[in-house]
Amino acid sequence: MLLSALFFSCEDPIGIVIDTPSTGGQISTIFTDTVKVSTSSVLFDSTFTSGQANAVVGRYKDPVFGEVSAKTFAQITLPLLNTDAFTALKFPKADSGLTVYDSVYVYIAHNGFTYGDTTKTYSLALHRLTEDFVSSKRYTNDDVLKYNPTPMASGTFKYADMKRANSTAQDSLLKFKLPNTLGKELYDLVNTDTGSTIEKFTAAVKGIAFVANPTTENAYGLAISGSYIQLYYHTTNSTDRKSIPLTFYSQRFSQIVGNRNGTVLQNLKTLQPIASSATNNRTYLQTGIGISPKLTFPTLEALQKNANITINKAELVFEPDLDQITGNYKVPSQVALVQLDATNRIKKTTGNLIDFIALDAISGTQYVASYNSTSNNYSFNFTSFLQDLVSKKKTTNGIALVPSLLNTTNSTISVYNSNVSRMVIKNVKLNVYYSTKK
Repeated sequence: MLLSALFFSCEDPIGIVIDTPSTGGQISTIFTDTVKVSTSSVLFDSTFTSGQANAVVGRYKDPVFGEVSAKTFAQITLPLLNTDAFTALKFPKADSGLTVYDSVYVYIAHNGFTYGDTTKTYSLALHRLTEDFVSSKRYTNDDVLKYNPTPMASGTFKYADMKRANSTAQDSLLKFKLPNTLGKELYDLVNTDTGSTIEKFTAAVKGIAFVANPTTENAYGLAISGSYIQLYYHTTNSTDRKSIPLTFYSQRFSQIVGNRNGTVLQNLKTLQPIASSATNNRTYLQTGIGISPKLTFPTLEALQKNANITINKAELVFEPDLDQITGNYKVPSQVALVQLDATNRIKKTTGNLIDFIALDAISGTQYVASYNSTSNNYSFNFTSFLQDLVSKKKTTNGIALVPSLLNTTNSTISVYNSNVSRMVIKNVKLNVYYSTKK
């Protein structure tokens, strides 16, 4: 026996499919319209942008989300022995006492992320930080560090320049010559106590603020972990140019600010969800800013009353509104589901980790959904989680869809806020297959 039906929630259309076989009278099919999903959009208060390999810099006006501007702040750090250890700032023994300072350059890699009008040029300025990072702090999109208003260097680039900088070849990267005052300062720290540890070095040198020109109409992603500073010198017994590479491999974050005045989300306030019925029956996601769709299950109690129910399969599907995707405003490549607490913040586990909703409740394997351009959706296996809700093994104050990054090395995911991808969702479908004993 195959039964299927389409129901509507009080706020947003949600498809619910019920499909269960009957086997000799032992299992019967239950038809119910009591499982509904309410949707809204929520603005988080803590959107962490620190400690990620990429960053975003620029400004533009989004036709849906309004004005967006982003700056990035990064420490200048010592050379890396490997990805886990810094080395002291030293000249090779063979060059000791023979070195002569030449120059210092910054090479910046583009990570491929682009938003805004790419027909317009992109102007980027580098400013010297005047404020220290706090080593124990996790920085959010609202944070900012003080910097010298006069840039150390600046450049104007075309889209072709940015595409070319999506490379590991030094000649392809964005190149900035820094002042010799900074270069000499770095040179003078070689073979000194200040240049011996990362703590002493960063306290002395601080870092760089990456700032777009106020007239810029686009934003680009910077591969901060793949960018670096090259301190050039030569020796008195040779004309060959030599160098010491410095990194941005410690503290870094992006300040990302949105102005939603005049948009459908202009009344969105921190931790106060707006129902989709008040936003054109759509829900909204914007990375970096911290806007996410929130889902609740207000009538789940009807299924919970039946102790014999078994969820055979549940699938949660999000469908973007392609009419809201114009130009290069692409949707996030990956998203994940997280639990929310009673205050609409992202819930943490007892180990202070983000409470991701897992694909497999037994193994705890974390799960992400990638955008399927063919079917235009993100699809989640929701079976274990829904069964746990029905059996009351778990409770929920609601769940949120968040941008994510899958680490294929250790199969873990994190909330990813180092760019400004966005998405307008027009349909959320919960496809449920369940059975109940007579």
